[in-house]
Amino acid sequence: MSEKLKVVVMTQADRFFIPKNIDKAAQVCELQEIVQVNCKSALENRLGDYYKWFGLWQCAKMGVVTVGREAERVLDRLAGYRLFGGCCSVKDAARKNGVPFRIITDSNDPAFVQHVRDLAPDLIISYSAPQIIKPELLGVPKHGVINVHGALLPDYRGCLPSFWYLYNDEKRGGATVHYMSAKIDDGDIIEQGSVDLTGCRSMFSLMKKTKTVGGELMLQAIRDIADGTVTRRKNETDKGSYYTWPTVAEAREFRRKGKRLI
Repeated sequence: MSEKLKVVVMTQADRFFIPKNIDKAAQVCELQEIVQVNCKSALENRLGDYYKWFGLWQCAKMGVVTVGREAERVLDRLAGYRLFGGCCSVKDAARKNGVPFRIITDSNDPAFVQHVRDLAPDLIISYSAPQIIKPELLGVPKHGVINVHGALLPDYRGCLPSFWYLYNDEKRGGATVHYMSAKIDDGDIIEQGSVDLTGCRSMFSLMKKTKTVGGELMLQAIRDIADGTVTRRKNETDKGSYYTWPTVAEAREFRRKGKRLI
């Protein structure tokens, strides 16, 4: 591969999947900064909606798993990241790799855009960054901004593809790395990979599959951009599907089908 690209990572809080993908990315590029976007649409700020969608028992079960993961994070930090490799939070993935970490509330704040401009990254990569990025920031990196989305675009654009894949009883899913534009999941496609969803009944298990393949696709995209061999395919959104946040009635139907959060 050519000289390593200088990369800024934008993402949201996650304890289970994204930190591992960031750690892998650190091996193929020069991470300048990891930015956690804590805006209104970030999943960590929609806990009330999760309660309405999935009920007390499922949320409590997710809470127990999260507390266990927090205990692992503490032990991992005390052990110098030798137990879980710094993969129990986004912040710990940054610390383990010696990368500056910051939390912001607005990706398009002029002060943040200027901060990124000062860093002069070659590329911004997004792991489920929860805000639409506007042209001012999109135009800063030399090679643009790329995102990994947990679905096979142009289908299942928008919110919570893991929910909608299960809701629609799909047998195949996947992930897509694409260039970001000012519209949601709209830019040209770089890489795609599919996964078998047979027997998959929880969003957590589905996300494990799609986040894993998505992380590998992102590594390939970074390598191809660095080598100048990246290929682009039009994301034909007029032929695809778009989903927003589920309603309470749709979540009730989701549960009636035997599908669950975890």
